Amino acid sequence: MPIDHPARRRVPAITCLMLCILHLLIPAVAVAQDLNTRVERAVASSKIGVGKAGISILDIATGRRLASYNAELGLIPASNQKLISSGVALSVLGSDFVFRTEISLVGSRLIVKGSGDPGFGDPKLLGQIGGESITVDKLLDLLAQAVVKAGIGSIDEIVIDDTVFDREFVHTSWPAAQLNRWYCAEVAGINFHTNVMSVYVRPTKPGDAPVVRLQPQSPWMEVQNSARTVTTGENTTWIARPNETNRFTLYGDVRYPSQAPVDVTVHEVPLYFGRLLAQSLLASGVKVGGLSSPAQAMDAPVRLRAPEEPAEDAPRVLAVVTTQLADILNRCNTDSQNLYAESLLKRVGHDVSGEPGSWSNGAAVARMVLSERLGPATAASTVIADGSGMSRLNRISAETMVRWLESIAEQPTIGETFIKSLATAGNGTLTRRFREHPPLNTLYAKSGAIDGVRCLSGYLVNEPTGRMIAFSVLCNELNTGEASSNAMKLHEQIVRIADEWLTSQINAEATAIGG
Repeated sequence: MPIDHPARRRVPAITCLMLCILHLLIPAVAVAQDLNTRVERAVASSKIGVGKAGISILDIATGRRLASYNAELGLIPASNQKLISSGVALSVLGSDFVFRTEISLVGSRLIVKGSGDPGFGDPKLLGQIGGESITVDKLLDLLAQAVVKAGIGSIDEIVIDDTVFDREFVHTSWPAAQLNRWYCAEVAGINFHTNVMSVYVRPTKPGDAPVVRLQPQSPWMEVQNSARTVTTGENTTWIARPNETNRFTLYGDVRYPSQAPVDVTVHEVPLYFGRLLAQSLLASGVKVGGLSSPAQAMDAPVRLRAPEEPAEDAPRVLAVVTTQLADILNRCNTDSQNLYAESLLKRVGHDVSGEPGSWSNGAAVARMVLSERLGPATAASTVIADGSGMSRLNRISAETMVRWLESIAEQPTIGETFIKSLATAGNGTLTRRFREHPPLNTLYAKSGAIDGVRCLSGYLVNEPTGRMIAFSVLCNELNTGEASSNAMKLHEQIVRIADEWLTSQINAEATAIGG
């Protein structure tokens, strides 16, 4: 009988394994080559006119570039800039970071110390905590009651310490004509109610001015009512505010009571919050600077802390409001709230430099993290002007974007938090996207849009296996509405191409293992 040598028994197993590997690799190479061709054809047939597109698709499992089209071209990212800001914030602050707003007593002064929290008084976050029972006015009342419960019946003044950030509230490159819109809200060391005032209207007699209600309740704000009640048509109300003022004018027609408010940005939010707090204190029976009526809130002694003013020793903390970084990231990336991204950028600037957070030191920190993760050359070729992407001065390439996404995904302490903060198909800013061809794998992505710019970057994740790819599609110089619409169709086509590749790869691996 022949001797069955152990080495001979292993040969068929090794041969089988090699055949399986070849079976897996040969289709993968062929499909990857086909993937790039499909991407090029998709751009060629996209009808984006004179528009420019930069595209990159990366297999995170292997680090292999799967498709590339103008991938090294620096382009305006619009809100895809938030992927940089939020990723840098996670890297610097850590996923367990908590924003804190403290109200303390020092002598006879009430001190409000901000941390740059963009979620402080955000109606959406308040609703997630307490449903309809916790409104912004209820929050203000709770803060006032904390003072009352501490046995304090009178204070001399309210000091607003917003020095965690500088007082450059508006970026110099933001569109001046849009600074009254919610997406151009000022950025401060104390933010409140997403730094907007919400205006609700109710019709009266035809031709007469409608009834106006403000949220937060602030009757001392100057609102000129130039709107009118009508019996036909729809509500067309809008609000104007000259820059660097809090003088508002309401325009338009009102036929129905408003179900959703018209939001307008507020100037000098730290002082605005201070007066809101004074109003609530006065309504709760706490005298402020000798005043006792809520109607006197505008005259209450409220001031900003001077930069050279020394910090208080052993303040008596009366109330603390906190917001988890994970909640901030969701509002930043899923809902694309610009204020959140700007606050994150300024906050990392403060934490690293020890100085008041600014666009300048925040951008310097972002470049530093990019350099550490992707190399000095990549950092040098990336222009970071602001955190949200409202600025047209930002520049990044699709290749840098996917490499950045790869670097974050591979970090075990922050990767999952970052990915889960992005919108999914049918959710957040992607609510109306990907209806015709829903991805087979889970899409986590950030959209971006300003005039002439349409971008989409993110991940496709096969949840059962954890296999994922990163992609970026940046479209600029779209000079017509049709070109912009076609660019968004191109986004979805590129995602579909990448989604099909990932699905085929998973199927090929399953076949090889089972075969």
